[in-house]
Formats: sequence, C-alpha cells, structure tokens
Amino acid sequence: MPLTELLELAKTGKGEAFETRCLELLESGMLTLAQLIGPFEQFERDGRAERLVTLTQMVFETLAPTTDPAAALALARVALIAAPQNEELRKLTVELYRQVYGQEPNLQAVLESSGLITGRAVRTALRVLDLCLALQPGDLLISRMDDRVVEITDLDRARGLFTLRREGRVTTLPAAEVSREYDRIARDDFRALRQAPPEQLAKLIADDPVAVVIGIIHAHGEHIDADLLRQELVPRYIEQQAWSTWWSRAKRLLKRSPHVVVEGRAPILLTYCAAGHTVEDETWAAFAGHNEPEDWLGTAEGYLREKAARKEPPDAVLLQRLHDHIANCITAVRARRPAEALACALVLGRLGEKGVPTTADARELAVTMLRETADPVLLLKGVSHEGLRERGLELLKAAHPETWVDMILGWLSTAPAVLLDKLATAAVDAGRVEDVQCFVDLGLADPAGHPELFFWLWKTPTRAQALRLPADAELFRQILDMLSALGRTVTAEPEVVKEFRHRMKAALGLRDYAKVRQVFQACSESSAITMRRQLNRLEGLGDNAPTKMLDILRDVHPLLWVVRSKQVAPWQEKDYIWSTPEGANRRTAERDEILNVKMPQNAKRIGEAASHGDLSENSEYKFALEERDLLRARLATINDELSRTRVLSAHDVPADIVGIGSRVTLRTVADGTEKVMTFLGAFDSDVDHGIYSYVAPTAQKLMGKSIGEHVTFLVDGQECEFEIVALANALDHGSKGTGVPGVYL
Repeated sequence: MPLTELLELAKTGKGEAFETRCLELLESGMLTLAQLIGPFEQFERDGRAERLVTLTQMVFETLAPTTDPAAALALARVALIAAPQNEELRKLTVELYRQVYGQEPNLQAVLESSGLITGRAVRTALRVLDLCLALQPGDLLISRMDDRVVEITDLDRARGLFTLRREGRVTTLPAAEVSREYDRIARDDFRALRQAPPEQLAKLIADDPVAVVIGIIHAHGEHIDADLLRQELVPRYIEQQAWSTWWSRAKRLLKRSPHVVVEGRAPILLTYCAAGHTVEDETWAAFAGHNEPEDWLGTAEGYLREKAARKEPPDAVLLQRLHDHIANCITAVRARRPAEALACALVLGRLGEKGVPTTADARELAVTMLRETADPVLLLKGVSHEGLRERGLELLKAAHPETWVDMILGWLSTAPAVLLDKLATAAVDAGRVEDVQCFVDLGLADPAGHPELFFWLWKTPTRAQALRLPADAELFRQILDMLSALGRTVTAEPEVVKEFRHRMKAALGLRDYAKVRQVFQACSESSAITMRRQLNRLEGLGDNAPTKMLDILRDVHPLLWVVRSKQVAPWQEKDYIWSTPEGANRRTAERDEILNVKMPQNAKRIGEAASHGDLSENSEYKFALEERDLLRARLATINDELSRTRVLSAHDVPADIVGIGSRVTLRTVADGTEKVMTFLGAFDSDVDHGIYSYVAPTAQKLMGKSIGEHVTFLVDGQECEFEIVALANALDHGSKGTGVPGVYL
C-alpha cells in the first residue's frame, strides 16, 4: 500500500507531499529503493526534473546506494535522463555502473565507448551501455524502421562492435549505430515468431496458444487486451469463424499459466509475469491493494472459493498473513475509529468460520466490542458495509441478551430500508409484534417523514402476515397522494421532499415496476382512471418513471385510451366533476387542512397513545388509528374528486336548455306556483339557497330541457308536474348575488 500511495501522489503532481511521505517510509523501513523506481519514472514522464534531482539526493542521503546498487542505479538513471546536464548525477551513475557491473571484463572501455564518461548525450549513452552490458551472442534485435529481426552472432565489448546476421548475411556495426537502429526483443516475441516459416507459426498457434499470447504481449509492452490479441491474429493467422473456438481454449490454458495474469471482463486484460505468479500472489496483491474491510473479506472469500474449486488446500502462510494484516489494522484504529475496528473484527470472525487460523479471542472480538461500548447501535451504524452491519446485528443478541430487542426497536426509526426488514423480523420473532406495528402505524400517519418505511412496505416485509399492513393498492395510492401533495399542498423541508421522491422512485421501479403492474392488474377500471390522472400530475420523479407507469397502465387497461366517437353531454360525463372556482377552492382547502393540520395532529395522538404502553388494551391508540384510517379515506376521496374537477365558467352555461350552471324557474301545472332551482356541482350545492348538485336525480331529469317543456318529480314526498318557464345563467356576473360566492341570480 505505501507504493500505491506514492504512485498516486506522483500522478497527481503533489511533489512536496510525495517527498515527505517518501522519506518517512524510507526512514521507517517500509519502503525500499527498488519500490521507488515506478514513482520516479512517473515524475520523469511529467517533466519535474529539478524536483527529481533534489529528491534523488535526499533519498541517497537517507538510504545509501550501497544497500541496493542495482536499484540505486535505476533511480540514478531516471534522474539523469530528467536532468542530463547535471554532472554530479552523471558521475554518480558511472560509479553505480562500476558497482553493479564491476565483474564485467573491459568495463572501463565499455563506459568510454558508450560516451557516458566523455559527455555524449545521456539517452544515447545509456542505450549503448544497455546494449553492451546486457546483450549476448544469440540474442535478437528488431529494426525500428522495418521490423527486420537480426541475431547477434558476436560482440566486442571493449571496442563496442556488434556482429549481426539476417537471412545468412553478416554485418558488423558499432554499438552507437546499433542502439539507434535496433531494439532488443525476446526470442518468444511475436515479432520474432512472425519471421518463422508459415507452417511452423501455424503449428505453434494451434499447439501452444499460451506461447503465442506471451509473444504478442512482449510485442506490445507489459500487457494487452483481448481485442488487440484478436486484431493481431484474425484473419491473417486465424480465420474469422475459428476465432471463438481458439480463444475459448486459449483462455482456459492462460488461466493455468503461472506467467500470464488474466483479469477484467470487457475487455479481458492479459499481463505477462516473468517470475511466474500463483493464486496466492494474486490474492495478496489484491488484498494489500484494498483499504476497506469489506474488500478484504471479498478477496479472502474469493481465494477460498478458488482453492475449493481447484480441490486444493488453502495456503496456511497466506491465510496467516491475511489474518495478521486485519488484526494489525484493528490494533491501529480501535481507539480512534471504533466503527472501522468493528468492521475489521467482523471480517476476522467471518474468516475464522471459513477456516482461516485465528484465536478464540479474535473470533469473539466483535461481540466483545459490542458489549463494551456505551452505544452498540451507534457503533453498528458506523459500519458502512451492509453485509458486515447485518452480521454485527446478529451478534448484538450475544453481546446484550437482555436488552438487544429494545435496541433494535429504537433503531427502526432511523434504519435504511435495506436494514429495516432484518430489524423488524428479529423483533417480531422475539415476540415484539405490537412494538413493530406501532412503528408502522406512526410511519403511515406521516409518509413524508418515513420514506424508508414506505420503501420497505412496498418491497413486502418478511413478516408481513404478523402485521396489520395496508394492501398494495392502498399503499400505492398513499404514495401517489403524497408525491402529488409534496411541494403543492404539503409543506416540508426541501431535503425531506427530495428524499421522499428519490426513495419512492427507486421503490416503484423495483424489478422493472413489477409490483406496480400487479396493482394495475388487480384494480378496477374506475380506480385505474383515478391512477391515470394522478400519474399525469406527478412531479419530482422525472419524466421516465411516470411515463413507464402510464405505459404499464395502458398495457393493462387499454380501454382507458380509447377515444369515444360519440359526444356526451357535460352532465352525463362520468369522468369529470364540474365546479365553480370557489367550490374547487373550498374542496382544496379541505384537503390541505387534512394534510397539514389533521393528519399531523393525528400522528401526534398516535404517538402519545402508544407511549402509554400495552397497545392491545389501549383504547386511545385504537381510536387514533381509526381516525387515521378515516382521514386517509377522506383524503383519497377528495384527491380523486379534485383530479376529475373541471372548472365551470359563465361561458360554459348553455342559454337555451337546462345545463350545469343554469338557474331554472319552474311553474307547477296544478296551481301555477313558481320554484327557482340552480344546478351546480357537488362542491357548490347549498339547498338552503336553492342550489342543487347537477348529478342528483331531480337535476338529471331537467338537464337538456328547454323553456315550455314539462317535467315531473317529487317535492316534499308529492309527485308534481312542472313547466319550465325561464332560464338564466347562474354564473353571469350581471345577475343578483345569492350570498354564495360565484353564484348569481
């Protein structure tokens, strides 16, 4: 992990932080010179020459080059390339070459011919030195110009001369010219393999896919991906239709090869490992590269599964190494970050169950920590990983056998939905059903304040049969009602509104809206009409969620989208409720009072009644719940009515027939007495002022009639015949007021 940290600092250009951390790690013995090569090369690529030279000097002052001359030489080379005019670095580099290659005959002559001593350009001099000191007869070189491959047949290090052979032709060149024109390649490099006769290469591709892949990796550097591999082979060496078969076989063989690391999925990444690697090497590298306990657990369990699949025993040394790493982390952070220490202890306990060697104290450490802390729930809340937190919840009973149920009941109100089911199930199984029911009842009375409860209820609790829960259709209507009211008629903090909308959007979309579809399939056409109106008016869920639900509703109830060809008179329209603006405002005010006054007051009464205990004998609690159900039913009715409301204006009232908004003068045929009736919507009806709902039976008999027509209906229990003698517009502002806002005579 120190190396990862340094590489990150180098990549982000944090020079001072890099220097400080580098020296700290060197002084503490947690870092070697060899581990600095990668970060130094990153610095050199970024062009921070002066800082790199200074850092190199500081490193060598802290850790003498003689501790690892080869690594020191690699660092000095990087610094010298970054600052080629620095004579002190040039001299230091020459001295390190002498330490590393002191046994090489004619070393002084090689140094002189390279030009590193005489002042030749640094990059050229170092390339010449690499060729002269590293190459041997039989090694291969490849031309940078045309990919020609040549073989070294002889070399004179003292004079810096190379004898090269290609297709029987022999040439002798000075080292400087060789360094300019050629690069060294391995014999198994695919660029070299391509020089072989076609039939020989075809046999290699068919018989040894691993060697071919390693050769292609060498040709491209440290690693390749599967796409690049295919480009190299198809269609020149492998036919298009044969690729899948060849690649499937190659993957199986590569996974068994100790020299190729196969990782990733899209695309697969292939990396060459010269020293060879094992599953233990891969596991430790992955484990050490993580900082989170849950990642350590996943890596360790993955290793154990892999060994089981191979039918091999896990490596005891590696398991002990994993155990010690976690144990050391617990010791380091327990005092400062107890939740992190608990997460580590939970991992250690889990691995102990899986067979990782540990002590009895280590296996019980998580329980001990939960027992000793003043607030176990607060400690568990600090564990961020869901799986580990749930494991800690299971151990809470062992840590606090007398009070654990009370602890989880207290946790319910702040727990996320993903944990609510675990908490509620544990409490119900412990016999605390009524306490869980009380939590549900309180939340249902205050939807906006309990989004996690509604998410959990929508998913369906594990112990749903033990609780009194709203039916899916009722819960869906409640969610839609609250989504429609938030920001309009229900006042709440912006964060509360945002969170409720976010969680309900996630809940409704579960399993591609599967439960929404079930609700639509079970509801009647009239309920579906109401839901359609609500979905059309939803805000805060974006465009996709309402559109998706409307698409499902159309799929389940397609007749709702059928356009009727026959016109229906307004008073016969079942989908709409006509009202004056004042009537609609009165009904809206009633709804707002329910939402903002009556329901919060009811929620308070439920909470107060619940605090008295013994819910089964608590009449106040039962009355409060009954009141909640009545308020909820009334709210659903009003929301349905308002969603269907159409505002009536004076222009909508017909002049020649009785319609909605008409003031009708009737004369009895028997004695000539007159009666005046005004017909408006249900929100405006006021019998004391002679205003009747247009949907009433008497009103429906008069709708559509004109002056002079007769109609018979009951008056005070007696059937009377009336003649229509006059019509007026009850909404005409030129008429005399009735005392009812918006209605004129």
